[in-house]
Amino acid sequence: MIMEATENDDRDAQRDAMIKAVSLPSRANTMKILALALKTLNEASAPQGKKAAKQKKAEQVASRFCPIGPPTLKSVE
Repeated sequence: MIMEATENDDRDAQRDAMIKAVSLPSRANTMKILALALKTLNEASAPQGKKAAKQKKAEQVASRFCPIGPPTLKSVE
């Protein structure tokens, strides 16, 4: 496609620049940069640490054992 678009041009530098822009190394570098950015975002949203994770788990377990409340008397009709 690039060769067809630049076949009548005498500017080899422009053609070489266009081919370089879509070459494999530039694509690989772009993927590497995106992967690093995604990794950084995932690390930023990581939990606070072991203590915070244990505390959260303990609160979840403790919620199962909360008191129901005092017994209520129902009138019989």
